[in-house]
Amino acid sequence: MYTISKKADKRIEDDINKIKGIIAKRLNPVSIILFGSFGKGEGSFLIEDDKVRPLNDYDFYVITKNKIKNEILEAVGLECAKAIGCSGLEFAEHPNAEYDYRKFFHVDIRAIEYDKLRKLKPTQRTFELKHSMIVYGGDVRALIPDVQISASDAIRLLFNKMHQLLLSKDNSKEIKAIHVYKTFLDCCSALLIIENRFASNYRERERIFSDMDFPGELKGYVKLATKWKLRADFDKGCKNLDKLWDKARAWLGYSFIYVVNKYLSTNLKENEWPEVADVLYSQLPGVYFKPYLKYFNFAFLQYYLNIRFFLTGLEKKRFLIRPLLSWKDAGLKLAIALMLYLYGEEDKSLKHLNKIVKVNNKELKQKLLELYGLYYSQKLI
Repeated sequence: MYTISKKADKRIEDDINKIKGIIAKRLNPVSIILFGSFGKGEGSFLIEDDKVRPLNDYDFYVITKNKIKNEILEAVGLECAKAIGCSGLEFAEHPNAEYDYRKFFHVDIRAIEYDKLRKLKPTQRTFELKHSMIVYGGDVRALIPDVQISASDAIRLLFNKMHQLLLSKDNSKEIKAIHVYKTFLDCCSALLIIENRFASNYRERERIFSDMDFPGELKGYVKLATKWKLRADFDKGCKNLDKLWDKARAWLGYSFIYVVNKYLSTNLKENEWPEVADVLYSQLPGVYFKPYLKYFNFAFLQYYLNIRFFLTGLEKKRFLIRPLLSWKDAGLKLAIALMLYLYGEEDKSLKHLNKIVKVNNKELKQKLLELYGLYYSQKLI
């Protein structure tokens, strides 16, 4: 039901029952949808000392009659995490912390108003939401539109993966392995999106990808990652982990250049990252938001995002004034700086990050991880 293991399903179901009971009481939903890999029968888990441990966070979409503030959703998510014995923190928001399962296992809750289900944007999330599991209330999935996922989503997916891969580099074996394997899976997803061949679950994506005209080595890593995703094993799966991390970074670069070239009709090449950054900085702001915000003025909406980022920073006691001095979205600038750093262009990365906040070389990596995590925490899409 939730995983490929009946034993794991029993443990997961106990958690889900506790969580949906709290959500039902606190938010009075029309429906609760279990999102993510658990909602499609592909949740990652470990069995240690004959005990099941879910490896993925739990992701829920709550369908409600009225709008619910994010602060309320976060508070309920934290209550749900504590109900299953976890602290509920988001690891991406704490790049200096040592990974601990109980501390960072997260229950993510997002809400959609019932009347807005038919108007959801053409994103990967909308596509997957339609194929996820109802765990409470009425089945509202028929109201969710059939969408063709925007190519912008492929870009966003790979930018996020750059952040997570960099975050994992000097971390624990566990967090490093998780993000290395996720990198191969998301390379597959992004390439399928740009080729209009995306599927709702990992096994089907791997099957489709294996028949496409992509390098055999990448296909092999996608197959390996899919197998690991379904049944994680940190003993067998972590041999030569540093080498595997390097391979993940290389294939992430390949996938990113492939997607960007098709998306922007360019002819960029790998290992020419400063040129890639220049093209992205000049062309991406004008097209990236179009599928999501096509009825509005791009410059105004990107500036609105900068205002939101500034306010989010204030909440975390970070004074980010520079994003307010430009109409271009600070998130894209952060992503470009992160890309440059990941691929060895630290001086160029520093130049781009200084468009957002004044930093020096010594704190460059830390600031990249912190600020991208801060931007990511807004959950804009």
